Amino acid sequence: MRVALRLAYLGQGYYGFQSQPQVPTVEGVVRRGLSSLGLAESGFCYAGRTDRGVSALGQVVSFHVDEDQASLAVPRVINTRLPWNVWTWAWALVPEDFSARYGAVWRKYWYVLCRHDLDLDLMQKAAQNLMGTHDFRNFSAEKKRGTVKTLISLDIREHRGGVIIEAKADGFLWNMVRKIVTALEMVGSGKKTVDWVQDLLNPQLNQGVAAAPPEGLVFLDVGYGREIDWDEDLYSKKIASARLSKALVPQKALTESMGEILKSMS
Repeated sequence: MRVALRLAYLGQGYYGFQSQPQVPTVEGVVRRGLSSLGLAESGFCYAGRTDRGVSALGQVVSFHVDEDQASLAVPRVINTRLPWNVWTWAWALVPEDFSARYGAVWRKYWYVLCRHDLDLDLMQKAAQNLMGTHDFRNFSAEKKRGTVKTLISLDIREHRGGVIIEAKADGFLWNMVRKIVTALEMVGSGKKTVDWVQDLLNPQLNQGVAAAPPEGLVFLDVGYGREIDWDEDLYSKKIASARLSKALVPQKALTESMGEILKSMS
């Protein structure tokens, strides 16, 4: 049987998703968790790599299990073998030929910018230039593969005193979302013009921009060309919510403390 899981995680403390020797990765802890349950995890694959510090809500992994072990391949069991900052919250039985990576037809990310001084109208005008099929070489650290992608949507909206940039495409290049965020932020802050973003779509100019910090990026969702009957585990979502709420308390305290120190230094 082949099983797919929807996976969420906080990227801080991990060297990205993909397994690497000698350093903690999300894939590493997931596969160790599956192995500890005796799940064969053959044919393991995932929807997308995320870099160090990047979080996820809708990562998808898939793998084969023996039929008599299928009852173990569910969120509330698997989560008992995972650290608090990595959890699965939905699962599905999928066809034998299903691939979490190669079956994906679109992926969606969002980026949280903690700024309230940006011109969203200018950013949205710049975003319109990026829509559609383009060569995104100047928006990527990719050096080997082709750099033509189709950006399906690029939405910008205010959110709790900051800005959320949500991008959906048929695929993303290495650092593509974070570089798009930097370009839009530079336009929104008045450092660059809307036409400058249009110029970046000319790969022969070889300009490029720096990638925005990874902490604001979340792998939000992935879509497939076939219908997947996801079974959400409400208990697992409830436990994850409680753990996140508990972890958020010291983070809020630290943010407030830093804010007060910053005021004193001004």
